[in-house]
Amino acid sequence: MAELSVIAHPYAQALFNLAKQSNQESIWLDRLSDLQQIVDNSDFADLLNNPEIKDSQIISVVNTLLNGDASTEVTNLLSILIENNRVSALPEIYQVFRDLVLEDQKRGDAIIESAYAMSQTEKQDFEELLSKKFGKKITATVVINPELLAGIKVTINDKVIDGSVKGRLSDLSTQLTK
Repeated sequence: MAELSVIAHPYAQALFNLAKQSNQESIWLDRLSDLQQIVDNSDFADLLNNPEIKDSQIISVVNTLLNGDASTEVTNLLSILIENNRVSALPEIYQVFRDLVLEDQKRGDAIIESAYAMSQTEKQDFEELLSKKFGKKITATVVINPELLAGIKVTINDKVIDGSVKGRLSDLSTQLTK
């Protein structure tokens, strides 16, 4: 949802700046990951939408779910998000924050879709190739997708490199129908 992305960016950027100043990027990544999992839970959504539950009670529940490990900053973030009805943006805030951290550390994630299983050596070769191409350390996840027929499809953020037979057939079909 584009709207959540627009809402999430200022929060994620502010959190990133805070985390970067105190060298706590990994701590915030973990905490935001925990928070997004809590928010994605349907029981929490019911709690959040219950008009009889006070904001302080919601924060208390989250703190309990975090094993009492919510820092003042986390509590402040939750207070702001709850007060502004923005809690549903937490998963997107996490994703934007994660992207900012990866970019800052010159790292990236790739999804390699392959029609067939890929050996560890082949995966590492692709990671090295992609790392050189994009100028950052790429960590790949391989997903088997038999619909590709043969070849691979690589997705890094919003970039897609489609070297699959299915992609080539689609391109050919498009050219023939012009």
